[in-house]
Amino acid sequence: MPVIKRVSLVDQVYDKIRKRIIALEVPFGSKLNVSKLQEEYGVSSTPVREALNRLLNEGLIEFENNVGASVVNITETDVIEVQELEAAYEMAAVRYAMQKGDHQSMAEEIQKHIEDYRITDNLKDSCTCIRRIKDVFYRNARNQRLASKSTSLSGVDDILHTLFTMQTPGEDHKYHSGIMYFEKIHQAVLENDFAKVCDGLDEHREWSRIHILRNLEYVKGKMGEE
Repeated sequence: MPVIKRVSLVDQVYDKIRKRIIALEVPFGSKLNVSKLQEEYGVSSTPVREALNRLLNEGLIEFENNVGASVVNITETDVIEVQELEAAYEMAAVRYAMQKGDHQSMAEEIQKHIEDYRITDNLKDSCTCIRRIKDVFYRNARNQRLASKSTSLSGVDDILHTLFTMQTPGEDHKYHSGIMYFEKIHQAVLENDFAKVCDGLDEHREWSRIHILRNLEYVKGKMGEE
């Protein structure tokens, strides 16, 4: 008999607020009023406050004395710093995966995700393929602390993914234009070339940053008009 998991009020409130922030439905820097959230979701203050604490731990909101909670305000500097931290974690994951993992098996799994990437017809699915490729290294690194540390960036990283996948006026996103970086990574795994894997990840990161910053500027411009 399948097990039915009960979702707590905290989980429900957390999920609803998180989805709105990730989808950029709440402007950067917006205040999050506990009383208004209570009223909106029909709950007491306790699940709202606990949900906000979770979002704080993910970096999606900020707390300021005498002001309260507000949605994080993403800047160009934030984008660069988050990507720099991601690069550090990914480099560690690649190093340990190359030491501990089976290169042939990793290469085969990466190739499968590349093929899935190749047939995607939207940016959201292509991003899922990219995450799965990177997960190959985290899993084969066999270091739970490294994996848990990398998830501490998950909140802001999800916002960056939303920005990357946005189709803004005048921008021609090519779904498969990032494949070349991962083909390079695939070959590097087969060759046991740690530096070449890291180079491929860095090149993809720099390429994606162009789209993220362009869309961030567009979103902030639209928010300023409202």
